[in-house]
Amino acid sequence: MEKAIGEGVQFPSIPRYPPSTAGRLTWNASMPPLAICLLAAFSWWIFQSLPTLFQSMSLSTNGPNQIAWSPCADISEFECAFLRVPMDYTDPLPNETVSLALRRLPATAPVAERLGTLFVNPGGPGGSGTEYIAETGMDLSIILSGRYDILSWDPRGVNMTTPPMGCFPTDYDERMQEYKLHQNGLPFEMRATVGTDLPWFQRADRYYQALVESCARNGHQKMLKSLSTASSARDMVEILKALGEEERGLQYWGFSYGTILGATFAVMFPELVHRMVLDGVSHAAHYHENLFEWGRSAMDDSQKVWNGFVTMCAEAGHEGCAMARKGATVDDVRDRIEELLESLLINPLSVPYTESARTSGIVTASDLRFMIFLSLYKPGRWRQLAQWMVDAERGDGSAFILAPLLTDRRDMRDNIFHRYAARVGGPLTTVAIQCGDTDLSVLHANLSAEAMSEYSRELFRMSITGESWHIWVARCRIWNVTAIDVYRGPWSVEDGLRKTKFPILFVGNTADPVTPLSTAEDMVKRFGNASASLLIQDGYGHCSLAHPSLCTARKIASYFFDGDIPKHGTTCKSDSGFIFVTHEEAAERMDGLNEEDEDAVKALERLSESMIW
Repeated sequence: MEKAIGEGVQFPSIPRYPPSTAGRLTWNASMPPLAICLLAAFSWWIFQSLPTLFQSMSLSTNGPNQIAWSPCADISEFECAFLRVPMDYTDPLPNETVSLALRRLPATAPVAERLGTLFVNPGGPGGSGTEYIAETGMDLSIILSGRYDILSWDPRGVNMTTPPMGCFPTDYDERMQEYKLHQNGLPFEMRATVGTDLPWFQRADRYYQALVESCARNGHQKMLKSLSTASSARDMVEILKALGEEERGLQYWGFSYGTILGATFAVMFPELVHRMVLDGVSHAAHYHENLFEWGRSAMDDSQKVWNGFVTMCAEAGHEGCAMARKGATVDDVRDRIEELLESLLINPLSVPYTESARTSGIVTASDLRFMIFLSLYKPGRWRQLAQWMVDAERGDGSAFILAPLLTDRRDMRDNIFHRYAARVGGPLTTVAIQCGDTDLSVLHANLSAEAMSEYSRELFRMSITGESWHIWVARCRIWNVTAIDVYRGPWSVEDGLRKTKFPILFVGNTADPVTPLSTAEDMVKRFGNASASLLIQDGYGHCSLAHPSLCTARKIASYFFDGDIPKHGTTCKSDSGFIFVTHEEAAERMDGLNEEDEDAVKALERLSESMIW
């Protein structure tokens, strides 16, 4: 067996935490097949050919300045390291540890102006922090005037943090399984009357049963039990200690699922919250307690975003939006898209092999509807989506083809740094964390295909993309692994939630497809006025960065720098001239800005294209 980096070094004493109320792992081989397809994840990260990416590793000693940072070979301005933490905080053993992959961009401001480390989590669950920071760190630093060391990490089960789950030998094999299931299409394609979609759910259940059994047969069982948001929150404490910043406390900016992680940290360790921005707020209480309700609440504003797309397309006219014919009304645009969906339902497009798609296949109404779902996250891509739909009308569906070959079939250590690394975001990581976190008894009480059919119909009535979202919930019906360490409450001040050291700033868009403003409002209410305030951004997309606002960026920076807490309900408008605009029109946004604001606006525009889960 290959010797691990750092092996042979005496491991220090490990903090012991009391066990949670969650149960231990139990694989029930006789459990009926009850799985459903994974949400197709279209984000991936490709590592460049470099001599060495991460060059060192350190062990947590629960003391300050114990991380041995080295320059990252891919981007020399960044520093990389590994930090060893307990695999099971309830029963820590020296030979059962997790090696967290870390990356940071050091502060560039004068020493007297520096404010320590800002932790960033891009969401998921399953998003790679090391890759997200490599892409966005410099722009985040611009927004924050270079005053922070900007740090992120691969949470347990993700990318370069080891040990891996090990359910499949390569990420190619895992992704191929997901691709095969996606070819079944979403159930709306099969519906005529109630019940006609049940065979789809039954096939999906059988298929996903095979995926889960792959984890039961091949996976790292102890690691699977350790994948929880609560354990990741404890990992953050260990990173904080190793940085020597425990006394000051955590400074954190979390997006999407990162708001669940941040909220969980805050309820577990309120005394360590120094500054915390939760941006694109997902309902942490529903996520842990009732995933069905979590799914419903996520769709509150989804249709509002879709209505924004068709309205702004009509207003932009044909020059700005390809789906708007000359003189088209909002209803004209909406009807044209519905006609395209109906056409693809009956006559899918065939797509020949291309180098960009790396596969051949067909494009169905499911593919278009799912692409609409993804595009609602990022209004900066709406112009491109409209053009893709026009191309599909003309018989070219290449933009919608789902490529299974996002990476080569290779050994997971066959890379430039000879360490396990996934080149695409593993869908099973998302499942393992999310389903291990939630109360499975709620899901297991609604196991039937009939119940899942009605639930997906309910979400579809809420949003054009509702059925794309239901699979986040449905796939957990078969999962029977509850993580060892799960936070089960309280989730409100009325139930005993403790006051945080410093108030949390919740940030919500007025039209977010999966994290609605109503969720941010409810989470603020749960934390109470002494521990939370709400900043509203009047704009579209998932999280504040999706629809840039210089006003929002300034208020977030002021909160981090000086502890200036916006009055609850303060509203910033997203900047104009961002959606359905030409390059020339986009350039006009810079008119009249000073150099500092122009740099910030450009950074925000680049950040709007970054991946937030």
